[in-house]
Order: sequence, then C-alpha cells, then structure tokens
Amino acid sequence: MSAMRPITVAGISSHTDDNPNEDVNIHGWRNKRSQTHIGTGTILHARQRLKQASERKRRKSFNNPENIENFSDKDKTQRLEEQIKLHHLHLLMKAFQEHRPGDIIKQAGSAYFPAKVEKRTPGAMNLEEFKTTVAQVLKTNEYEEYLEKLFTKLDTSLDGYVDWNEFCTYMLLLYRENDYMRTKREIPFLVEPKLRHIVHNRQEQTTKMVATTGTVRYITISKEGVVNVWQPSLNYVEKYYSISNDESDSSGQKRRFKTWVTDAIFLPNCNKLVIGSTSRDIRFYDCSTNQHFEEFQLFAMSDVPYCFDYWYDTKNPSNPSKLIFGVDTGYIHTMTFKKPVSQLFETPFKNDEGVQKIFWSEIEKGQQSQFVSHEKISHGDPTLQVLPDIVKQVMYLPDNDYIISSTSSAQQSLVISPADRKDFKKSYVFNIDKGIESFDHNKNLNILVTGSLDHVVRIWNPYVPAKPMAVLQGHATGVIGVKIHEGLVQVFSYSKDAVIKVWDIKEHSCLQTVVLKFPSSIHGRMPEHGTFPMHMQPAPHNALLVTCNDYIGMLKLGHTSQPKNLDAVTHDSQLCGAIYNKTFKQVVTGCDSSNVAVWELESGNKAIVFSNAHGDEEITCMAFDDSYRRLLTGARNGTIKVWNFQNGHNLHKLESVSEAEVTGIFPCADRKIIISVGWSRKIAEYDDSDPDNMYIPANLGWKGGQIHQDDILSMDYASPNYLATGGYDGEIAVWDTETEKMLIRLRKGQQADILKKIEAMKEMSVLSKNSTTTESQMSADDHPLSPLKIPRPNSRHRKSHRVPRGQPSPVDKLLFLPSRLTSKTSDAAMLISSEAGYLHWWALFGAKHEVGESLSHSCLSEIWKGK
Repeated sequence: MSAMRPITVAGISSHTDDNPNEDVNIHGWRNKRSQTHIGTGTILHARQRLKQASERKRRKSFNNPENIENFSDKDKTQRLEEQIKLHHLHLLMKAFQEHRPGDIIKQAGSAYFPAKVEKRTPGAMNLEEFKTTVAQVLKTNEYEEYLEKLFTKLDTSLDGYVDWNEFCTYMLLLYRENDYMRTKREIPFLVEPKLRHIVHNRQEQTTKMVATTGTVRYITISKEGVVNVWQPSLNYVEKYYSISNDESDSSGQKRRFKTWVTDAIFLPNCNKLVIGSTSRDIRFYDCSTNQHFEEFQLFAMSDVPYCFDYWYDTKNPSNPSKLIFGVDTGYIHTMTFKKPVSQLFETPFKNDEGVQKIFWSEIEKGQQSQFVSHEKISHGDPTLQVLPDIVKQVMYLPDNDYIISSTSSAQQSLVISPADRKDFKKSYVFNIDKGIESFDHNKNLNILVTGSLDHVVRIWNPYVPAKPMAVLQGHATGVIGVKIHEGLVQVFSYSKDAVIKVWDIKEHSCLQTVVLKFPSSIHGRMPEHGTFPMHMQPAPHNALLVTCNDYIGMLKLGHTSQPKNLDAVTHDSQLCGAIYNKTFKQVVTGCDSSNVAVWELESGNKAIVFSNAHGDEEITCMAFDDSYRRLLTGARNGTIKVWNFQNGHNLHKLESVSEAEVTGIFPCADRKIIISVGWSRKIAEYDDSDPDNMYIPANLGWKGGQIHQDDILSMDYASPNYLATGGYDGEIAVWDTETEKMLIRLRKGQQADILKKIEAMKEMSVLSKNSTTTESQMSADDHPLSPLKIPRPNSRHRKSHRVPRGQPSPVDKLLFLPSRLTSKTSDAAMLISSEAGYLHWWALFGAKHEVGESLSHSCLSEIWKGK
C-alpha cells in the first residue's frame, strides 16, 4: 500500500497515489442549495490545476481501501465550505502565499545572551491568522465560531498551524464527496418515460388528468372538452367523447360558441366526474358504468369555476362530503353533499330523459338544502384593498378545517384560512413577487411546496409564512407543477420547458433531472401546457404523469419508499463501543462490520462514516489521543490503526503482535508512546514521537515482564501513571507507566478446570486431523490448547454472564475512580472490576485490597431464571 503525498502548485493541492488505480472512495452528503453551492465546473477547474501540481512535504497518510462517507451538518445555516467559490479560492491562495509571519521570541535577549527566537514557516497560519484571513475573503464574521472547529480539522499535522496545502486537501475531498453523492443517492425514475399522442385532442392541450378508483383508468380532458379514457399502461384509448357546447339564443335557433374546460376532478365515493368550464357551469358525469353520461349540470353561475378539490370520509364514504372550487373573481365556494353516495341533488318528479339542469341560484338560496348546502368565502382578507384575482388552485385540509388557495398575485399569493370564517381562527398569508402557479401540502411531513414563474421551488413550514425553509433553484423557466412524494421524502417539480426535477426534502438538493422530449418542445420551441399538467398516481401503479400540448408522458417510479427498519438501528451489526470527543462534541461508534461512525452530539446527525476500517475484521476497541484529534482502533486480528477521524485519513499502522484480538489501547502523551493489550497476553509499546513514521513496529520489552498467562481482556489508565490490566483467568495487575514496573497484583490468575481443558483438547484434535500441519510444526500459538485457536465469543456480546462451574471469572472491564487516587486512602475503593456479572471494588493502598462486591441486576435475573 503506497503512501499519499499531497502535491501543490499555484496554490491548489491534493493527495495523489503512486498507483493511479488505487484510490480512496470519498463519499459526501452535503446541504447543497443551488444558489450557493460550488458547481461542477468549479470542481473540474480545480482538478485541472491539481494535475499540474508538484510535491510539497506535509504529514503523510495511507491510501486505504476503506470507504469514507461524509454527511453534512444539519444546521439551519449553510456550511462555510459550501460558501467558498472559485474566486474565493484564488484570494485564499494569494493570502497564504503572501503570508510572512513574524518570528516568535521565546526568551528576550540580554547584554550577554542573544534572544531565543522560533522561526515561523512562511504560508503557515495559526488560528487567529486563519480566522482573520477567511473573514476578509468572505467579507463576513458570521463563521468565526465555526472556523475554530474547521481549523482543528485542517490541522492534520497537529502543530497548531494550517498551510495552503492542508486547506486544499480538505477542499478537494469535499469536492469529490459532492461529485460522488450526485450519483450515489437513490433516484426515483429508472426507466425512460413513455410518451403517447392524444389524437382526439385535435392539437389542443390537456387541461387536466384524473384517475378513477377501483379499476384504474386515466381520464384526460382537453381544453375544448374532449374526454379520453386510457388504460393504466397508456397503450390505447378505451373510449372518448366530447362535452356538448350547444346553446339556444333568444330566437330559438341553436348557435355554437367556444367554451374552454378550466378544471376537472373525480369523486371516488360516488363515481362522478366533475368538469368546470368558461360557460360558467359545472357538469357531473356518471362513471359507474363503462358508458359515461352527463347526469347533472349546474348552470347560470355568476363566476367561472376555475379549480376544484374534493374531500370525503374514506372510512364512511356515505358521510357528508365537500366539493371546494375557486372562481375567477377571487372567491372560494364549498358545496357540502349530505348524501353523496345515494343522491347529490334533488330530482324532479317527472320522467324527462337527459341531463338534469339546476340553476346555480337554487344552490345559493338553499332551495336544495336537503341534499346540498353552500358556503362562500373570499381568498385572503377582504378588508385589504387587493384587486381580486383568479383562484388558481384550492386544497381542503380536513384535520383542522382549513382551505389553502393560491393566485398569481404578488399580494396574498397563497392563503391558508379557516373554511368557516366564523371560527375566528388565524389565517396564514404567503406573499411571492410573481405569485404561485402550483402548490402541494403534506400533513405528515408538515411542509408546503410552491412553484412560481420566477423559476424557483420553495419549501415552507405551513405555519411560518415569513420565510421559506428552503429555496430550490435549478429550473430555467417557470415552475407550473409540484408534487410531494411522502414515501420517498422528495418533491417533483415541472417547468414550462418540459423538465422534471426531483428534490430531496431533507437535503434541499436536486437528485435527478428528466427532460421530456415532447415533439412540441424540440427545436427550441416553448410547449403549451394546460392549467394542471401533473398527476401522481399512488400504488400499485406508482407513476408520475405529465401532459404537454396533445401529448401525455408517464414516468414509472423505481422505488416508492425509503428503506425503513422496524427497529431503530444505526449500524448494520453489533456495536463494539462508543466514545465521546469533548473537543469536537462528537460521539464515535464502531461496530463488528468494521464501520466507524462519527455523530454530532447536539443534533444527533451523522457527520462521517468510514467503512472497512480494518477490512473484514471486527473492531474490538477504540480510544482518542490526548489532543482528541486522533482516533485509535484495534481489531480482532490484532491490527491497530491511527486515524484523523475528521476526514478518515489513516495516519499510522501499528505492527500486530500476533493474530489475536486487541482489547485495549492507550496513548501515553507524556512518554509519546501507545500501549496496547489483547489476547496476545502481552503489553506492547509503540513509538508515537515521529508523526511521519507511518509503520510503527511493536516493542515487547515491557520492563515489568509479561506476567499474564491468559488473554488480557481489559485495561484502564488513571493519572498520573496508573495502568490496570485484567485477564481471562481473573488476574488483575496495576502498573506504573513511568517505570513499567508492577505496583501491585490484586489477584493472581486461576487455572481452568482440567476437565474443561481435556474436552477442548479432544475438540481441537479432531480439527487437527483434517489439517495438513503436523503437531511438530505447530508453534506455541498453534497448539490446540491455545486460546488463540479456541473459538471464544467476545465478552462484549456475551448473552449470559454466568460462568460454568470450575472456571475462573474473566475480568471483562476495569475502571479507575480518579478522584480517589489522589487521596491514597488505604481503605477506599479506587478500582472497579466487572467479572461475570459481579462488580468487585479494590483498594490499591493498605493490607486489604478487595473491599466490596455487588451483583448486577442482569446477573441476578439470570440466577432467578436458572432456578
């Protein structure tokens, strides 16, 4: 495995490898908002500069096979790294190159001795210089607190200084993460869209598409009133018919006039299709049979019905239902059907065939109150002097009896108001300069999404109209349709140029862009669309349908939900431990699948994950160094690695004593060594004084001797120089780390029952017969009785703490009580050991060492179950 050396020229640096085919997979997940994130062009430009770089010395790190996955901070504000663009990089590069710090006077000079001066390296900035430089480049002090945290990430050499080389290495990793995650995230549309021509529309655009329930059929209604009924696969049209536009004038002669369909909606509980038109009427079509026929017509309305929404009780479909529609004068009407399943309107006692026509005035005056009631409210506050505008979309919220309505006006663009104004509930008003063309609301996600002609998709908290939660930019033309997919936690948006974009709601980033190649949109022409061009069909069909001119497009969803676990788990295997970093306020966890995860303590968000840290081997122990900037991990096969856990760089590899589990690691800062113990039964030392020494050999010359006769399972350290080790045979020893001598042996190890040894020998002898290795060729570690070869479950995952009779209790855990060590009281317990469910309390000074014993609750439960 080759070492990575950073290279730099003209101020841009990166890690490169001697072997170009070996590369660390760096993955990232960042909060990218289109208006501020660094574009792909910026990344490519930076990489071209990186290829021309020359070598410059800095701290080395391994090019490892582990995968590193970064997750962004889920802060309300955007990360500082995302604010830095190409021109900022040029300014920072210049600032680093021109940085000439003054020397540091260690000791003032005198008449006899010159001053002791520490020379500063040009281009290396300390924390205050770095904060000042970045603030000047970005022209803001907003990130001053965050810069301190960033500085510790950049200072991989741990010398208190950051140079341009270290800064560029970090930024390059960020760019690579962003690139990878653009393709890594799961996208909903995996196949090419299916396009169909609606021949019967006669080149007129489709106003609305709806779907029937039960036996699903798609129904398209054109602007001029042509209704097409499609199979779910869109392979062919089952039937089509036209809405009659014939009227009689005052002379009794029929005259034909142009009428346009404004909206349509399907009423599932009564199988009716409702269509509104510019003729100021609403038509009700019966769809309960294969032959659709017009049943009712509300005519002579005072205003044009422009948009519809319908609600009914899904648990009791015969309960009263509501048809809500907005009109062109800025009002919203609500018709409540009291018997929706049996009868919508009152029918006359005569056998007239054909359509039953009902004057709108009968509904308004309550002449059909037995079957339907009517209410009318205004869009927004009627007391404000705002010119009435067409209500473009309405939506009813049954949980709190509110109505959402939108217009193209800059004032009161969208209003969430109570359906009954007598309740005096609060209304929520959203103002957008170019109004709102489309919106969607989801109760479970508690979001409101709007699309406008300013090419922007906005995500709102429905009850905070002052400022959107996110502004999603990326469309080149006006957004005329938006839909929320709750299962995927995504937003689909559709613009006038026939482009669909998929947005991640949590990350506020674009996941996928689909360009629909309708014939009317090629050659640079802007296609025409109906009022409502989008329809999302739920399971089992799971499709997004859009209409453009006289064409229809269907995109099948590859996945309809994000994977969810029944149990809330954060790792794919059992955890080996969790440690807290007080400097970064983060928690690091490791698991048996060799994954290490870093978590933000305050938010609970995942910051970084590097998988395959030790290949396929289980991680068995973890520890931080004294600076809390390096992470040390030990594995089941005896390997130990040192990491810069903020970016996943493997700084050091420590020589394995034997292929035996590492159970304890401790970095001794005073002596600049790393101490490790494990199933090798030895205390090993590693020289940690040279930061560039990537491979560190083991030193087994522990001056106190290797006294443990069985596996060392636990280790703990306490200031100033106390080190305790505990073994599988129950041995507990306390050492002085300065002299490496044993201070006291609290308990000598006990031999296991001979019968158990014989049983183990028989089991292993059977296995040895199948092996080609003879007994004479076996080393001490290869002997059948060796614990290294006897399968032994890790004590961390032991399901039962009860030890078989005749076996010594293993020391699973040792823990010093540091505050008591300073007093050196003879009878005070200063060390606790956990052994087979029992807690033992030990005094280090005095004649009697074991001063107490207690039984844990879990072990007590096992005893009762055993009885």
